[in-house]
Amino acid sequence: MSELSPYEIAFLSGGPTRVAQTALLALYESDRIRVSRGTHRVEVLPREPEDLHPVQAAVIDQVPGTGRLLGAVLEAVAAAPEVRAVADALVSGGLLRAGLRGALRPTGEGKALRRGFETSPGEGDVLRLAALGPEGVQDAKMREILSTDDPKPVKMPKKPKGGHRDLDSSGLSDTQYSAGL
Repeated sequence: MSELSPYEIAFLSGGPTRVAQTALLALYESDRIRVSRGTHRVEVLPREPEDLHPVQAAVIDQVPGTGRLLGAVLEAVAAAPEVRAVADALVSGGLLRAGLRGALRPTGEGKALRRGFETSPGEGDVLRLAALGPEGVQDAKMREILSTDDPKPVKMPKKPKGGHRDLDSSGLSDTQYSAGL
């Protein structure tokens, strides 16, 4: 194969989830999405239509207008046909082969390339993520987000007698509607 794309490097170095993470980071760096550090919620930012790599388009397609948790986005994109197309290109290029139980494994040439990526990942966070994983990302916020699991949902207390949830019991102020009062 000639020059490998960041998505091919990601698949060879870390598999389908790494491909999804790489596309997500590329969209984040181009201000196409926002990812909340605290909630891990992914939101698509309004922009003019532009040509996107198919894996990036798959990420955008997985995020509804209300946003979605990062883990769910990555899981869905990792299973998407666009990521499978990246794997198929590596198989046809002789860098991956089917191993036991159908799992894709790097060939000797693929392993050699992967070792090369580990020692010289390239410039920029997208290439560093593709080759090294989340620990290779220099942007501290995104490194933390990609390295941690989604937070567990908070269980709201119920009123006795099956009433509505008591939203005031948290003791937290809601400055969104009180104008900071």
